[in-house]
Amino acid sequence: MSWFERFGKYLALTGLSLMWPVIDAYARGTIHGPESVLFGAAGAAYVLTYGWFCLFGFTIRDARVRVAVVATLTLLAVALDHLAGQESTNYYLLPLLVAGFSLRPKLALVALAAIGAVAMLELILLANVPIAVVVLQTVLVVPGVALFGGSGMGLRYLVTTLAQLRAARAQIAQHAADEERARISRDLHDLLGHNLSLITLKGELGTRLLPEGAPGADEVRDMVRLSRETLQQVREAVSGYRQPTLATELMAARVALGAAAIEFDVIQNVGALDRDSEAVLGWVIREATTNVIRHSGAKHCHIAITRNDRQLRIEIRNDGWRVPQGPAGNGLRGLEERLAAVGGTLDASALPSAGFRLVATIPVPERADGPLVDVEVHR
Repeated sequence: MSWFERFGKYLALTGLSLMWPVIDAYARGTIHGPESVLFGAAGAAYVLTYGWFCLFGFTIRDARVRVAVVATLTLLAVALDHLAGQESTNYYLLPLLVAGFSLRPKLALVALAAIGAVAMLELILLANVPIAVVVLQTVLVVPGVALFGGSGMGLRYLVTTLAQLRAARAQIAQHAADEERARISRDLHDLLGHNLSLITLKGELGTRLLPEGAPGADEVRDMVRLSRETLQQVREAVSGYRQPTLATELMAARVALGAAAIEFDVIQNVGALDRDSEAVLGWVIREATTNVIRHSGAKHCHIAITRNDRQLRIEIRNDGWRVPQGPAGNGLRGLEERLAAVGGTLDASALPSAGFRLVATIPVPERADGPLVDVEVHR
């Protein structure tokens, strides 16, 4: 995580300095009576709404929440204008920043146009200066909207690009590691496997040529047994190297979904996994990602991998079309067989409103037979 991602939300709070007209109104004593209390309450609500969004709300992916924040800030800006009896463009700058940064480009452009229109209308309604000044101020709203709204959209683009570059760098590193694993697998199979097979054959031939009870016959038989065991272990090691890994499949899913213009996020809290469990989870992600891209028409895909004392659980959910529940295809049937082989379960079902959910569970092994793999997911 970069310093910007860590401290950016606190830097965004400096935008509250644009609220200086509220303090100025009280300092000049231009507001009196009940309007003074309402003005302070509206200003406090404005600050709290923006502060909540900067610290917590920006992590919520639901576009409706973000639109609600923009609308709330805009309505509070209108209230502050009318309570103060004069228009202040400053109140509309933060809604412009929030809209540009948090909303998708098309929706952001609509929101920026709406906020700009509201600001212009307020200038006209609350004008207490000559008409020429009103016209000039109204015209100047356009570059203000373009500057602050465009800055928010540009910042969103830069942050998104930075995340994509970081993910691409992690993918390149993971791909290099996978290539090295594949090379080691090939070398083990081609060199060590061949030589061990030859040693085993030669040893078996030697046991047939040596008479029973001859000196060294028992040692030759032990050599044959050990070579067979070693050959089997090499084959198991090669098979393990060729199994899908969780980090690799998550990275592949991120790339594939991104190429299909599908937003992707993952939550994982599983720690170290044995290779068998990691391979099964990798197959689940591979099959589910393929189905999302080919059949769902989704805009967003969410993967959650959790663990408790008894089982590992992976849930893959998308917001695609509402599809009728039908018989499982070959991919899901094969996945169900893989899960059943390790004592796991698979549940695939359409969501009530729209979208599809796939949930797979596998039991947590009491003792891993192989080395544990610490799973690191690049978000």
